[in-house]
Amino acid sequence: GTGTGNHQSPVTLKFTHQLAKVRVVAKGTAEVRDISIWNVPRICYIDEGKITGLDNIFIGDIQMLPVEREGIGTCWEASVGPGIEIQRFNIDAMDCDLTSSVTTQAGALHTITITANNEGTTTIDLSNSDYEINDDRTYYFSGTASHAIRVTGGNPNIYLEDAQISVSGGNAIDITGGASPTIYVIGENTVTNNSSTAGAGIYVAQGSTVTITGNSREDKLTATGGGGGAGIGGYYSHNNSSSSCGDIYISNVTVTASGSSSAMSDCASGIGAAGSETVGSINISNAVVYATGTGNINYGAAAIGGGVNNMDFGNKQTEFNITISDSEVHATKGSSYASYIGMAGDRNTSPANYDIISTAQITNSTIYNESGTEITQ
Repeated sequence: GTGTGNHQSPVTLKFTHQLAKVRVVAKGTAEVRDISIWNVPRICYIDEGKITGLDNIFIGDIQMLPVEREGIGTCWEASVGPGIEIQRFNIDAMDCDLTSSVTTQAGALHTITITANNEGTTTIDLSNSDYEINDDRTYYFSGTASHAIRVTGGNPNIYLEDAQISVSGGNAIDITGGASPTIYVIGENTVTNNSSTAGAGIYVAQGSTVTITGNSREDKLTATGGGGGAGIGGYYSHNNSSSSCGDIYISNVTVTASGSSSAMSDCASGIGAAGSETVGSINISNAVVYATGTGNINYGAAAIGGGVNNMDFGNKQTEFNITISDSEVHATKGSSYASYIGMAGDRNTSPANYDIISTAQITNSTIYNESGTEITQ
């Protein structure tokens, strides 16, 4: 701190940092335990309290310390001298070279993001086209994309970390062929069909299964359907092929799922069916869920469960295998004729006379409607 004054009045000191802070944010499927800055000067020269240079004889590694930062989670930090050129880190006894070096500056925070994946992890490339998966391997995607992930078989593990997938038609993540992927959610992620063409955020074909999970409820996934598609589940269109959906498992994560309506007023649930198609089992455990179904003044879809279309007002989808445990659910149904959790409904032939379907198994959970009021079976 520096300032001017005398003994007769207070002196205001202006403080500045002489060191630089280096922060490493680790992404990827590997659990990073140790990071150090590789082969840099460890000693600074000081003259009258100011750093004047570096000792380039005492070269070595600088150990970084793990810290928790809001909005980041665990990262690694170290305070180092100014003017140090950082070219490499040592991560869990393995070298990690930077694509371009970083030279530290006094008073600056230098944030460096590295991706550390376990051996055998394949990075998904969505830069030019859709990406197809049909095996049991591990895959990883982070970043922004306008193409879809298509799982046509197998039981793969798919990691989404701070991913934003937004397609202009069809399903953003398409699961068919009896595939049963597990989608691991890290950070904040979105999967969206942003057009009027029928498609779900995450489509699960009949006979297929999806498991969506995170490390905790701090990990988030937002899934939005388009043109008559559910956020997570099925899709329906008069002009395109439609299909019932399979089983959906959600746990240890925060999920926001919104259905959509088509130009022909085909209405989809937030999680579950679209139009008059069916849905398999829906299991939500230890999660926070915001689910929104769509509709109009005459009919609408459930937040979680059934959908409806304008050619089939007599929608009789009443038996849904829905299990919710240890969770908090915020449900918005598509119209006053629909259930929050259960069947869709219309004003003339099949209004749902309950808020939560009687066959739903709900334990140790709280369900809120769009007004924030708790609802019960």
